[in-house]
Amino acid sequence: MSPQPNPTQAARVHPTYARLLCMLLRGLGADMELALAEAGLSWEGLATEEKMLDFAVVQLLAQAAIASSGRPWLGIELGQMAHISTHGGVGSAVVASRDLRQALATVARFSSLRNDLLRFELTEHPEGAVLRAHESADLGAARGFVLDMVFGTALRLMETVVGHRLRGLRVELPFAPPVWCDRYERLVEGGALVFDAPSLAFHLDAAMLEAPCITANSRAFEAARDDCERELALTAGGIGPWSQRLRQLLLQRRAPEPYPTALALAEACHVSVRTLIRRLRAEGSSYQALLDGVRQEQALWQLRHTQNSVEEIAAQLGFEDTSNFSRTVRRWFGQTPSGLRERLRA
Repeated sequence: MSPQPNPTQAARVHPTYARLLCMLLRGLGADMELALAEAGLSWEGLATEEKMLDFAVVQLLAQAAIASSGRPWLGIELGQMAHISTHGGVGSAVVASRDLRQALATVARFSSLRNDLLRFELTEHPEGAVLRAHESADLGAARGFVLDMVFGTALRLMETVVGHRLRGLRVELPFAPPVWCDRYERLVEGGALVFDAPSLAFHLDAAMLEAPCITANSRAFEAARDDCERELALTAGGIGPWSQRLRQLLLQRRAPEPYPTALALAEACHVSVRTLIRRLRAEGSSYQALLDGVRQEQALWQLRHTQNSVEEIAAQLGFEDTSNFSRTVRRWFGQTPSGLRERLRA
């Protein structure tokens, strides 16, 4: 059973992956704009903003994308089309690694910089190693999509590093085999697929781990690794970008207290409101955008995971009345709170 998330620590995903999904939909001739609208997103906003997306929103986008394309294996295709540059500094370190062992160790250490959904662990043993993905958030109705994407991404990454598709790889998948099982089989040549496993895992032998990276560059690796270490330290220390700091302050609010104002946040950060606004603008964000994001995230969580009435949720999120909350939810997601709750639980 996948873990249930804490609504104040909801998972986030880098917007690059949502953009790539939209490009895939467009290439398939599916209705990209409709899928975005059902998730409360627009292409203009998604294409220009760099802030992390709340997974609750990404989950809606993934569901709409699968429905629009009619391809339940869409996650695999998305993972396979993701170029290494999609993964930012982590990808740069991976392709400059000495060998596949170092590349996978890099993934295990820094993958949290790109998402909060999964934690990767590389465990070596005398015969080889296992790269295991631990679900650190409730993936909900998008669980299959996310795991399929990781499956496709991992195989694409390994092939990019060593220059050829690995033969003899053993992959464990934590769900029953779907009717379109051949989509997995095509990517695991000469290997083995094990369904209904405890977690998603890739088993590699010693020879695979020692395969040299075809674009190895020790200086480039060290530079990319150091950049990732600095970013990881900032994230771990809670002093990341201004939007991240303020988002955490907003999440610390407890109902029925009102959300802190921009002035209160500025005082908590020991800066003026003008400085706060300027720094958020430099990150492509604003106080209102952060507040809306937190409210969206908590509204989705409550509608999916609690039996609270719409009236109770509206009050907890600081809305003046239920009708105002319902109008806002319809503006965000194109559905009433009750309709959205039904869809999230489908």
